[in-house]
Amino acid sequence: MCRAVPARVLRVDGDVAWIEDEGRESPVSLLGVEGIVPGDYVFHHAGLALARVDPEEAAAILAAYAELAELDALERGNGS
Repeated sequence: MCRAVPARVLRVDGDVAWIEDEGRESPVSLLGVEGIVPGDYVFHHAGLALARVDPEEAAAILAAYAELAELDALERGNGS
C-alpha cells in the first residue's frame, strides 16, 4: 500500500526541501508545490512533496499512524 506521509520541512534549497521523516533527514522535490518554507509540513511520497498540510492535521495523521503501528505490533506479538 502506498501512502502520502506528512513531514516537517527543515530547510529549503531551491526546488529541494529537506524534511524530518521518522527521525531522519530526507530530500524531497518541491516541483509542483510553491511557497514552502522551513517549518511548513508537506505530504510526501516517493521523494516528491505533494502538498502543504496544516500542522494540526499533520500531527493528527502522524498520531493515527503511530497508533496503527502499535496495534500492528501488538497483534504480531500475540501471534495473531
